[in-house]
Amino acid sequence: MKVELKKQPKKYMEKCLRSDYAKISDALIKLETLQGNIRKMEGSDDEYRVKIPPFRIIFKYDRVNKVILVTKIKTRGDAYKKG
Repeated sequence: MKVELKKQPKKYMEKCLRSDYAKISDALIKLETLQGNIRKMEGSDDEYRVKIPPFRIIFKYDRVNKVILVTKIKTRGDAYKKG
């Protein structure tokens, strides 16, 4: 399965600390095989999240093309805010 990152997650990865980068990149590798603490987002048909304390990775899963599109990487407090 292929994992693609939108603009915000790419920028977040560039700016985060080295230790945080390692945590997030390990989670993205596990995400390729749909492993980890994955839950469907309430109120959405196609959005899911992965917990990596204190971060959340929000993504969409395209079953037809077998692509995981990461839309957000943020801290827990900011990840669930609309906008």
